[in-house]
Formats: sequence, C-alpha cells, structure tokens
Amino acid sequence: MKGAFLLRLGVGVVAFMAVLGALLEIAREDDIDVWSSPELPEVNEPLQAALQRCRDLGNAALNDQDCAATWTETRRRFLTPAPSSDPEE
Repeated sequence: MKGAFLLRLGVGVVAFMAVLGALLEIAREDDIDVWSSPELPEVNEPLQAALQRCRDLGNAALNDQDCAATWTETRRRFLTPAPSSDPEE
C-alpha cells in the first residue's frame, strides 16, 4: 500500500512538472514568429530570378516554357565540369 502511494505521488509530481514546464514555455514573451517565411535577398543574377519565379508559380511551372528553359540551363551549369586550375593537366 505504501509503495503504491509513493508511485502515485511520484507520477503526480512528474506530471505537475511537465505541465508547469509547458505553461512556462507558453508564457515566455519571446517575439518569435514561427509561421513567417524568411526574407529573401534581392537577386541580381537573371537565372536566380527566373528560378525564384518558377518556384513561386508552383505546379503551374511544370507547363511553363520559360521554367523548362531555366531548369535546362541550371542542369547544364550544374553538370558541366568546371575547368581545372591544375597546371599539370
């Protein structure tokens, strides 16, 4: 009987501490806006601007010819090996 009482008391204390911790976290006055999107820097490169435009179009970008050309150019730049700066080659 005594062991069961101590077990219940321990569980009650742990539950109380969990609720208290959650309430304290909620009551914090940090001005953190979880749902806002980060500010994107201004883009000077035309390819980056076109990629952002395609991203903003969403699914409609799949049927957009400009987006297809932009993705082709991006793949070409990404997959083309850079010229080697090694003087031995």
